[in-house]
Amino acid sequence: MSAAIQPLLRRIMPRVADRLASHRHPSCYRKSAHRLEFMCRLSLSSLQPTLSESTTSNDTDHNNTSLIVGISDDGSRITLNFNDESEFHASWLWSNDPQGVVLPSGQRTTTPAQWIYNGRPTIHDAKIVYCDIDKVDSSKLSTEIISVPGPTVNDCCHPLAIYGTHSPWVSAKVDETESFRPYLFIAWSDKSTSIYDVEWLERFQYNDKSRLERRERSEVQPIHAVRKNGPPLWNDTAAFDIECNVIYPAKDAPEHAADGLVHIDYNSVIGQDGEFRDGLFNLLHFIFRDGAVIVSNTPSPFSDHNSDDVNIMIEDESMPVAKLAKAISGGAISHGMLYGDIFHVRTGERNANNVAYTSSALCPHQDLAYYESTPGMQLLHCVAMGKDVVGGESTLIDAMAAAYQLRELRPKSFETLTKCPATFVKQRDGACMTYRRPHIALAEDRCSIFDREITAVHWSPPFEGPLCLPPEDVDEYYEAYADFERLLNVDMDVPSEKDLASYADEFTWKRKLKPGEVLIFNNRRMLHGRNGFTVADGVKPQDGRRHLVGCYTNIDDTLNTYRVGLRERQPCSPVSVLNVGNGTTIVP
Repeated sequence: MSAAIQPLLRRIMPRVADRLASHRHPSCYRKSAHRLEFMCRLSLSSLQPTLSESTTSNDTDHNNTSLIVGISDDGSRITLNFNDESEFHASWLWSNDPQGVVLPSGQRTTTPAQWIYNGRPTIHDAKIVYCDIDKVDSSKLSTEIISVPGPTVNDCCHPLAIYGTHSPWVSAKVDETESFRPYLFIAWSDKSTSIYDVEWLERFQYNDKSRLERRERSEVQPIHAVRKNGPPLWNDTAAFDIECNVIYPAKDAPEHAADGLVHIDYNSVIGQDGEFRDGLFNLLHFIFRDGAVIVSNTPSPFSDHNSDDVNIMIEDESMPVAKLAKAISGGAISHGMLYGDIFHVRTGERNANNVAYTSSALCPHQDLAYYESTPGMQLLHCVAMGKDVVGGESTLIDAMAAAYQLRELRPKSFETLTKCPATFVKQRDGACMTYRRPHIALAEDRCSIFDREITAVHWSPPFEGPLCLPPEDVDEYYEAYADFERLLNVDMDVPSEKDLASYADEFTWKRKLKPGEVLIFNNRRMLHGRNGFTVADGVKPQDGRRHLVGCYTNIDDTLNTYRVGLRERQPCSPVSVLNVGNGTTIVP
C-alpha cells in the first residue's frame, strides 16, 4: 500500500469499525466494505482540491454538457449541472446512500431521521469520477479498480441496481476519459464516504424545472383524451411516434379503430389453455395510455347462448371477464363486497339496488366513489344486446383531462373543487358507507394550485349526500359544481355555457356495445354512463335482452402488472406513464 493511501485508510478505518460494531444487521451492511475498498483504491489526488475552496469542473459528453460540482460554504448542498444547475441537499444524499440499501430486497437500513441523529453530516469533499464498468477483469486488481453502484433501469427508485442486467455493485476501472460513466464521490464531515451514479441523480433531481418536466410528462391533458370522432389528438404528435418506436420497434403496435379505441382480440390475451399471451401487454398499455380499450371476440359465459338464466352460466371464476380481470391485475378481482365479484347489469331488474340495473339513463360517474380506495379498472362484458333494444349506448369521458380543461376555462371553479369536500354515500339495507373528499385532487407541492399536477378526480352525482361546508362556501361550491358538470355531461342543456358544452360534445365517446365485446376502462380516470333504453312490447325475449357482466380490479395491482411488463420490454428507454388517477404522481 502506498504511503499516500495509508493516512487516508487510517482516517476511514475507525468509522468502518464503529458502523460494523453498532449496526443491528452486519450481514446487510455491506457498505463498510465498499467504502474501504473504494478509498483504498482511489488516490488522494482524486479528492483534491477541497471543493469548498475551489469548484471542480469536468468537461464530459454526459448529455452534451459540463458536470460542474460545487459545494455550499456550509456543506449543506452540492450543485450539479444537468443543462441547468440542480442542487442536492446533504440530507437527501445521505438518506439515499446506495450503501444503505439491503440486498436483494431494496429496503433501507437507515431512516431519513438518522441524518439528524448522526449530527447532520455535511459534505466535506466531492468529485466526479469516470468509470468503465463494461471492460473490467476483476481478477486483475489494481489501484484503478473500485466498486460502484450498478446502473439502474429507468423505472428504478433505488440508487443501485436491485434488478435488471447489472449487479448491485460492479467493479469499475477508473478512467479519466470522460466518455465513460460518471459517478459522484462524496467525503462527509463525519469521515464516511458515499458514491452515486450520476445518471440516477439526474433522473431524480428535484429543482423547479425538473419537477415541472415530470408533471408535463405524466399529467393527463385533453390531448390524451378519447374523443367522439377518433383517437386522442396525441396520436398525431411526434411524441406518439417516438413512444411507439420505443415500445414497438417491430412496428406492430395495435391501431385505433374507427370508434377511437384500440381493439384487442381476446385470444391474443387469454390462450385456450388459460395462459396469458403477448396481447396482455398491448391491452394494459392502451388502458393506461388512452384510459379505455375494447376486447373483441370474447367467448360467451353461457352454456346455452340463447338463455339469460344466470343459473346456467359457467362459474364466476371461469367467466371470460374474470379471466381478463385476473390477467391484468396479477390474479385478483376486487371490490366484491356490495355487488359480488361478478355482477350483472340486465334488462328489467326488479327491486334493483342500483339504478344501473334499470333501463334509465346514467349520467357520467365513477363507480364506488364512497370507498376510500375506489376500483381501478372496470370490465363490462356485453353478453347480449338484442336487435330491438333502442338506445343503451355506453359513454365515456376522460375526467382528468376535463379537470385540466376546467382549470383553463374556469380557474375559480377549479380552485373551489380542489378545496371543498363532497360527501359520497352508499346507504341501503346491508350497506352504510360514506367518504368525504374534494372532487379534484392535486399533487402535494408548495407552488400555486394552478401549477400542481392533477392526480385524481372524484365524481359520482348519483352517490352524493349532504354537503358539509362552512356557510360562506356553499353557494360557491354549487356554482363550481355546475361548471364542471356542464363540462362532463354532454346531455345537459345550458345554452349560456357554450365553451363548456362544446368540450363535452367533442370528448364524449359513445357507442352501443356488441355481444362478445368487453369494455375495459380506468374507473379512476374515466367517467362512464349510459343512454336510457327501451324495448317494445311483444318482441322476442332474445331480441329485447341487454345484459352486461362486470367486475373490478385494484388500481395498484393493475398498474404494477403494466409497469413490470413495460420494464421487460424497454428497460433502458424512458417511457412516460400517464397519471392513473390514484391520488399520487408517477415516480420516476
